[in-house]
Amino acid sequence: MMGIRVLYLHEFRRTGGAERALLELADAIRQVGVEPLVALRRRDAAFTWLKSRGIRAVPLAVPRWRHGFSQPLLPLFLFRLQSRVAPGYIDLVHVNNYRSAPIGSFVARRFGVPCVCHVRELITLERIRRYRLSSPDALMAVAEAVRNDLIGGGISPDRITVVHSGIALHQAPPETETRRLRERLGISPHDPVLGIVAHILPHKGYDDLVQALALVREKFPDVKCLIVGRAPRQRYLQRLLQLAERLSVRDRLILLGFQEDVAPFLHAMDVFVLPSRTEGLPITILEVMAAGKPVVATKVGGIPEVVRDGQTGLLVPSMDPSRLAEALIQLLEAPALAKAMGQAGRTHVESHFSMEREARQTSLVYAQVLAACSSGSMRNPRPGER
Repeated sequence: MMGIRVLYLHEFRRTGGAERALLELADAIRQVGVEPLVALRRRDAAFTWLKSRGIRAVPLAVPRWRHGFSQPLLPLFLFRLQSRVAPGYIDLVHVNNYRSAPIGSFVARRFGVPCVCHVRELITLERIRRYRLSSPDALMAVAEAVRNDLIGGGISPDRITVVHSGIALHQAPPETETRRLRERLGISPHDPVLGIVAHILPHKGYDDLVQALALVREKFPDVKCLIVGRAPRQRYLQRLLQLAERLSVRDRLILLGFQEDVAPFLHAMDVFVLPSRTEGLPITILEVMAAGKPVVATKVGGIPEVVRDGQTGLLVPSMDPSRLAEALIQLLEAPALAKAMGQAGRTHVESHFSMEREARQTSLVYAQVLAACSSGSMRNPRPGER
């Protein structure tokens, strides 16, 4: 495995779970003999982070794939990439998001190397076709639920490997820092604190959260809810806040916007909640479990593969505010149970979702793909082929 050089491609438009996951993987995978090279815009904070870690970054924005519109941009992107990356330098292309799969496959063909595509969320048949997921040589799914979607979309099971996402584990901040943060946010020591870290979008289930919060407030009048995440759709945010006003919980919401470092806010929460209607395997759930906090989440996508219902948290049906509220109240009423679940979650993440584990499994995928290409059992693309 020593000396495998991998070009990572991703459309860095904003820093979210997939972007953080790529940066952490690029850092950790060096320990298993893989040399990462990441293409992204120079002005991104991620570019600076990579350089600070000694990871080579190519200052080049990956174009967004739009069928019928992106093709004219690909030769220019390839020309710029080849002017920065010498022929023969890379052994494999890793696409960090299925939306860039056509671009990654194009680049891999021109460099004469195989392409691996990371699929980090549930995916429909229409998107499997639109983003040409039959083109990469191998697909990495973050959860069995994602793998099932791909198989249902006609992708051969032999080309799909499930590699659960991992995270880097960190020590908890001192309790004094957490207390100061809560004070700064206007939270008293005895206020119950719920929290969510996710972009404010409909599929994250924020409507259900607000309705559940109204029910929780009947039992816990001083409850607060931290919301960490961007609001890409301002109209949706305004509708959400209007709903909160109607249900008399607008003053319970603390909107914090995007935060580069979410760890301090996770430690300020008593219970983490994620009422998503669709998910792959959310990095945030791993982060909050690593922080030793209990989770209340919906039974969608890869979430049940991470959260052990009744052990590390509670799982509820999606789009069911009443059941969501019941689970939140159950943990707020039983702090000892919540603490035990949080501790069990930390242990579970340490054992099964470490970044080191993901790096090892990813490197094995690379080795298998390269070996298959060398043996001829998988097409080893060369410039001009396909």
